Amino acid sequence: MDLIKLGFDPWLPPAVLLGIAIVGLVLVGLYARLGGKAPVTRLCLLVVALIGLSGPSQIQEERVALTDIVSILVDRSESMALSDRTKGAEAALSAVKARLSQVENLEVRVTDFDGGGAGTALGAGLDQAFADIPPDRVAGAIIISDGRFIDGDDAARPFPLHQVLVGSPQERDRRIDLRSAPKQAPIGEITKVIVRVEDTDSSVPLTVRVGTDAPQTLNVPTGEDIVIEVPIAQRGLVPIAIETPGVAGEVSTANNGLALSITGVRDRLRVMLVTGQPYAGSRAWRNLLKSDPSVDLVQFTILRPPEKQDFTPTEELSLIPFPTRELFLDKIDSFDLVVFDRFSRLSVLPDAYLDSVAQWVEGGGAFLMLAGPSEGLDEGVQSTPLSRILPVQSRGEPIETAFRPTLTERGRTHPVSASLAEQSDTWGKWLRVQPSTATGDVLLEGVGEPLLVLGQVGRGRVAAVMSDQAWLWRRGYDGGGPFDELFRRTAHWLMKEADLEADRLILGSQLGRLLIERQSGEDPGPVQVTLSGQTFPVALSAAGPGVWRGESQMAKPGLVFVQSGDKSAFIVAGIGNPNEARLLTADPTTLADPQAKQGGGSVTWVGLAGTGPLPNITRLGKSQKAGTDGLGLRRSGATSVTATSRNAMLPPWVYAILLVSLALLSWWREGRLTPSRRKL
Repeated sequence: MDLIKLGFDPWLPPAVLLGIAIVGLVLVGLYARLGGKAPVTRLCLLVVALIGLSGPSQIQEERVALTDIVSILVDRSESMALSDRTKGAEAALSAVKARLSQVENLEVRVTDFDGGGAGTALGAGLDQAFADIPPDRVAGAIIISDGRFIDGDDAARPFPLHQVLVGSPQERDRRIDLRSAPKQAPIGEITKVIVRVEDTDSSVPLTVRVGTDAPQTLNVPTGEDIVIEVPIAQRGLVPIAIETPGVAGEVSTANNGLALSITGVRDRLRVMLVTGQPYAGSRAWRNLLKSDPSVDLVQFTILRPPEKQDFTPTEELSLIPFPTRELFLDKIDSFDLVVFDRFSRLSVLPDAYLDSVAQWVEGGGAFLMLAGPSEGLDEGVQSTPLSRILPVQSRGEPIETAFRPTLTERGRTHPVSASLAEQSDTWGKWLRVQPSTATGDVLLEGVGEPLLVLGQVGRGRVAAVMSDQAWLWRRGYDGGGPFDELFRRTAHWLMKEADLEADRLILGSQLGRLLIERQSGEDPGPVQVTLSGQTFPVALSAAGPGVWRGESQMAKPGLVFVQSGDKSAFIVAGIGNPNEARLLTADPTTLADPQAKQGGGSVTWVGLAGTGPLPNITRLGKSQKAGTDGLGLRRSGATSVTATSRNAMLPPWVYAILLVSLALLSWWREGRLTPSRRKL
């Protein structure tokens, strides 16, 4: 196919030609205004000169027709795999390619696209498919998917988009939708989780399990909000599992279960600080605890024992009687943490009060001991009923020497102190340590003696700092150290903050797999996994200090319960992206409105096996929209230039003759029409 068009090959730059044209027109106009007799002839002379200098030429192009391009986009997102549509998509792809291969002047390209973090994004798949295709060669797009897109309103294009849906309009999917659930809730209150079950049945059984409590099964209506009341009894995570059984003919059971957790918190954290012998570090610990705006601190200092005799008037010893009974017996449960700082047994607090604190810790409280010199004299905390909950046992008098605290191997892996390991070489020195034997986790040590020890007793937690020199870090002595960070994290660990748990069972999910991680100070052995009423073991292997990992293949996704020692957890496993499992029935409506408004398109159901009949393929004009009764693809008519030739419209000597002729004609007309010449 040949195409002839006009071109130019100017002798001078276009700007110069424009300047000549403007000057020439001005001179011709001035000539005519002064009475010149041949302005038309002079104008023709200017025009011919400009045409000659522009170099008009005839361009002849040899062109060949290009094929139109249609892109087949195959949905490889997780929702296709969860609903067993992967094989159906392959069958549909083969059928579409076979049908398109019979169409002349059509090139077929196949592009896979999948779901992003928020779901399946068709727009991104279209951008990828047509990134290297010239717009004038696009015939259309055929999308093989389940129709579940997050950007249907933005995915329309100015060319036909045809959907080949792998699925059936009669599909059934029973699912649980989480309507609302708080991430945190106050301790001692009942919070509400609202869910809705969607199904064609009017009512379905719903099983709810909160923490380690026995599961409860309810019969609930579908299509209505169901309120589940969850009591928040203590601080920390409260896991919740909600499940409804699968039903015959259901697309998938991936969305029949729901696992979530609510963190039990106090509106205000109440801390009691009991300071024995006053010393320079008292202010450091007080300021640390008060630096958190959510902490209500109750502090008192024992300045003298009751048996001490001096001449101070009784009415001046205290403004009001200190409410020891109220604090240590009646309202001890209202506190989150009790701290004894350099406590010395001076008969100030009776054993009954201290035994009450020990019982409170065993029942779920938190206790921190900051050892002082009295511990070495058997006059400190260890000489009271609190000794039974301590993770250390003192021996001998304090060691007075300068030393640099270091992290133990356990300290380098424990969540409380692991983040400080890189800075440990720069820490400043302490000057005293109380020798002791530890029965808990030693995170910090000095001169071979434990410095920071963590332990658990009953349902509660305890920690001991076996030196009264930690405040030197806060003062910056010898370079200082991470006083605030280390001991704030210690306090939050005592109060059971989930992110600082050292003994944890962490579950993860990928497509078709359950991932298990166990963090523990010792080998936990295999875990027990329960799915659909069947229990089986999964072995764990060491993945680092204090970390064991394992995984299990999932034949089908669902709610899984995992038990490892005294730790248990549950998760909806076998799913990589929960957004992909929210709705699993095929959807023909996602692109309906954008298609009608822009390039047009059609929707074809091919069944779960992908073997349903396909409509005929028709070719459309450039401005013609596709209909709904076939796969309409545009005929673009794009071509490509294979050869080009250029020939001047006239040779240069022709322009020369025309210019000379016009110049002579102009001279003759001016001489013939001049009045003075006629008189002579």
